[in-house]
Amino acid sequence: MTFLPTSYMADAASGGLLGALGIDWKALLLNIIAFLIIVWLLGKYVYPVLNKALDAKANELTAATKMQSQAAAELAKAEQERHAILGAAQVSADELIDAAKAEAAETVTAARTRAASEADRIVTESREQLTKDVASARRTLRAETAALVAQATETVLGDKLDGAGDSALIKRSLEAKS
Repeated sequence: MTFLPTSYMADAASGGLLGALGIDWKALLLNIIAFLIIVWLLGKYVYPVLNKALDAKANELTAATKMQSQAAAELAKAEQERHAILGAAQVSADELIDAAKAEAAETVTAARTRAASEADRIVTESREQLTKDVASARRTLRAETAALVAQATETVLGDKLDGAGDSALIKRSLEAKS
């Protein structure tokens, strides 16, 4: 029992299986030939150009990736060098600061030492000058005391002694008091 109408059965018998499906075998053959020609033309002229372009882009991407990784490596290296340089600069700056502090301390110590020695020198000179001034004042005081004693003696005795007699009398008076 068949469910196909009789017209299909007749076509199938005359055109075979393709005829039964409603396909013209001549048109199908022409389409297959045209398809193969188009595939051959594309394979001959279009696909090589596309493959070259795709290969060039792939090479560019590979080169760009390599350059990117090299740049990243160089950046990391430069960053390490920067840290090393900054560390060295910090150490150098710390050394300079320490040296400056030490030099300043030495300068202050030297200034204090010079000031102390200068003060000692001034005190010594002042004492020497004071000793000289006191000795000079004592000589002046003795001379004035001798003159006063001579006047007092003259007034008390009512008589003027000569220079040698004044000196001898004054000398005896002063020795008796000391």
